[in-house]
Amino acid sequence: QYMAALLTSVLDNSAKVSEYIAECKELGIRLLPPDVNESDANFTVSGSDLRFGLVAIKGIGWNAIEGLVAEREKNGPFQSFEDFCKRSASRDMNRRAVESLIRAGAFDSMGYKRKALMQVYLLVLDSIAQEEKANITGQMDLFGELNETAENDPTHFPLPEVEEFSRQEIMAMEKEVTGLYLTGHPMDEYRDAVKKLGAVPIGAVVGDFAGDEGPHRFADNQYVALAGEVASNSTRTTKNNSHMSYIMLEDDTGSMELIAFQKALDEGGRFVKDNAAILVRGRISVRDEKDPQLMVDSIRPLQELDTLAAAQPPRSAPPVARPEQKLWVKLPSRFDPALKRIELILTMFPGEQQMVIWCEREQKRIGARCLIHEGLILELQEMLGEQNVVVT
Repeated sequence: QYMAALLTSVLDNSAKVSEYIAECKELGIRLLPPDVNESDANFTVSGSDLRFGLVAIKGIGWNAIEGLVAEREKNGPFQSFEDFCKRSASRDMNRRAVESLIRAGAFDSMGYKRKALMQVYLLVLDSIAQEEKANITGQMDLFGELNETAENDPTHFPLPEVEEFSRQEIMAMEKEVTGLYLTGHPMDEYRDAVKKLGAVPIGAVVGDFAGDEGPHRFADNQYVALAGEVASNSTRTTKNNSHMSYIMLEDDTGSMELIAFQKALDEGGRFVKDNAAILVRGRISVRDEKDPQLMVDSIRPLQELDTLAAAQPPRSAPPVARPEQKLWVKLPSRFDPALKRIELILTMFPGEQQMVIWCEREQKRIGARCLIHEGLILELQEMLGEQNVVVT
């Protein structure tokens, strides 16, 4: 109940909704798509899951929603798509609202394919309007067994036999009419792989900088990897006649603005297209009161995950260590402030390889486990100097 109320309270903030939905997934709570026979105006509890509220579907006004719920409570659940259209015809349920319900999956539980309904819903609504206008009595089951009257009736439109929309098309429709992915996310197929590549959830980064307490896990100028889908992008020319792009990247936990300059665009700009799945690496940038951004230094397509995992690092990057190698880091003292920063950086590179921190003043070693990754090596070398970060 608490999570349902929380989601309802932030419906006008899609970033917060995404954050809370991601939290629900971590808790094992599913967000069920809207349903004309189950959904109320707001988010509601359905067993151990949450049901999407009708008010969050674009194109449906409050009057239409109140009329739908009132009709359902008064005369029982809707028995079919035709039944819904007939009973809702005089309740502010216009064509756009019906289309939005179809695209959001609100009739899926009745066994209909969204693609089939999209092909006939206008004909169904028109036939019902003509029926009411002519004051025809009785009820025609447009998708049921044909009787003698319906068989010869020009207003009968049988449900077409079609293949359902692809999973990608369904997700795109859901995002368009609700602002969210309901039955899945484009990043689902990459989830395990991007974790192995060291990518962190976007919501974790953005959320860490939110509020008055400040960041705990991440820091300004920290080197991180993010993976997500390009929601939007725009490119402009700078004063020195080079290019820079603003890219909005999102995963199932949140969204974050990326800034890519000419060097990154020369190598990976061709992969930046709307709805493209990409892996980016760069440094967190926090300025003024803005949400954190990422200053990008590499862009790669997630369709090449196998290649990414096995690829050699760029020529300017240090070599990646073999499993048996160790990463040596030299500090002036175990009390050096850099040690705290190193601990923070290591949270971004979890693994089982050995890191040894040599404290010069105390002549002692501190051991740690990590993934000896090019991003980790570059981050440490920039902070401590190349001579103090060595892989052997």
